Amino acid sequence: MREVISGIKHPAFRDAIALTRAGGRSAVGRYLAEDADLVRQALAAPGDNVLAVFAAPEEAARLEDDCQAKGVPLYIVGGGLITKLIGTPYPTASSAVAVIRQKIVTADALIGGPSPLVLCGERIQDPRNVGVLIRTAEAAGCSGILLSADSAEPFSRQAVRSTTGSILRLPISIVDDLPATLARFRAQGIPVIATSARARDLAYDAPLAARPLVLVVGNESVGITDAARDAASSFVRLPMAAAGASSLNVTVAAGILVYEAIRQRLAESGFGPVA
Repeated sequence: MREVISGIKHPAFRDAIALTRAGGRSAVGRYLAEDADLVRQALAAPGDNVLAVFAAPEEAARLEDDCQAKGVPLYIVGGGLITKLIGTPYPTASSAVAVIRQKIVTADALIGGPSPLVLCGERIQDPRNVGVLIRTAEAAGCSGILLSADSAEPFSRQAVRSTTGSILRLPISIVDDLPATLARFRAQGIPVIATSARARDLAYDAPLAARPLVLVVGNESVGITDAARDAASSFVRLPMAAAGASSLNVTVAAGILVYEAIRQRLAESGFGPVA
């Protein structure tokens, strides 16, 4: 279906603009992905998670075949309406916005499969950090990301943009009681390894090749909670060369950890030393 929308009273546009608010997103389990590249990624992703596309006339012409192939309604709108959907008080270069169904799975779904590696974030407050964690998890080949419900919303504009499209593909689980979930994993024999500046072992010396494995990073300012600490099976730290530096940005720390786990897995599989 292809339709021109000229005003904000159109029912599809009203439904979409409600997704610029957190309450609107949570009420219907949908979110917005802006920019033509993200819209193309969404249309190319498996499944039927794209529910509608709004695009400026020139971009609509380029997206029409992909929308038609997926059976996705394509609404042609002016730049002013695109700006309203993006939710900024100023015009942007974005020329397309997609309405996406949120892809949330159970925590147990993340540890299925042949060699699960789960990146977990507790109380991550910056939505951009949440987005980069999702991007990092997909890039490293994690089976998914586990977030505490009191982390920043992964479906906000800032978070979605920071994922650069990874949120369209990576399984995401959001749990109300993260420590209890981690404790249950540990009781099942799954290593739950958390970061701590006071840990005895460096990440490079810890056994991170386990399958499955859960790696936990915490709040940007105070790290993981005591409850999550009690649920962890062991702790690792990253070396700090500068005396004044006590920690890394949470996304940097997470990237180092997951790629060290991948390095150890490759080495254990017989690929030899992996730099």
